[in-house]
Amino acid sequence: MQTKEDTMSNVILFPHCPKTGGTVLKERYMNQNNEFAITDLNHKVDQNTKVIFGHNLKIGHYENILKNKCIYITCLRHPISRIMSMYNFYRTQLFYLNPDSNDIDFYLWFINKDVIRPMFVSKQFEYFLYQHIDHVSWFEDNTLADPFHINDMYLNTMLSWNVESDKTSVDHNKLEQAIKHKQQVEDQNMNITWDRIVSNFDHVFFQHDDIVNIFDNLLVEYDMQMQPWEDMIVTNETKHDLDKHNLEYVNFYNLDDDLKYLVELDLKADIEFYERCENKWKH
Repeated sequence: MQTKEDTMSNVILFPHCPKTGGTVLKERYMNQNNEFAITDLNHKVDQNTKVIFGHNLKIGHYENILKNKCIYITCLRHPISRIMSMYNFYRTQLFYLNPDSNDIDFYLWFINKDVIRPMFVSKQFEYFLYQHIDHVSWFEDNTLADPFHINDMYLNTMLSWNVESDKTSVDHNKLEQAIKHKQQVEDQNMNITWDRIVSNFDHVFFQHDDIVNIFDNLLVEYDMQMQPWEDMIVTNETKHDLDKHNLEYVNFYNLDDDLKYLVELDLKADIEFYERCENKWKH
């Protein structure tokens, strides 16, 4: 007997985590297909929509308003590669706003990255967490840990003052406690993101793979019958925009060892999240 689910049409939901390569997929399909809706552009979504794609796509929302079967697909990027992409992208934004801007060094950007735009969050697991419609209630019932103070390690409270010598120095005990607290909070919230959200996705692929071919094949697999813009196979606007200002793209290997340590420490939970996804979906 044919069930209701057997006759239900599919809709692909693609939460687009920033700086993971998804822009090429959006550009490849959105202008040739009315059934490809971009949430960031407030495109209309109805029962005829085949793909819903966007940075602000709300996970868990469309199941309540559409009769379609929701297929969740997304793309991830190694956290270290992604954080460097975020930094280089921010550099380009300075020149968009003011062509005469000075460049910003990595350390200055890094210690302020969680409060400056254009990126809302700096970690992938945070992105998927905050896009879920139930995340506020998870904070309210203490399922999620409060991340408000996790960046205290960058504050003056980590310094001690010697009155006699009138000198300040890092209070390593306070710093150690701040780092420990940050890791506890992020581990807890990453685990909830994994258990309740991303581990239930239907497909996850990775930025360093041939994501265009993978996505094309998934559209065929789910019988979406969409027309791609064949010439759109890669986007590299950040490097191009830096070149226009005679600036080089900064890679992780360009950083000093102490900065590499800070980056790896900060991304510890996100790296574990990424590796879990690789273990589940990488073939």
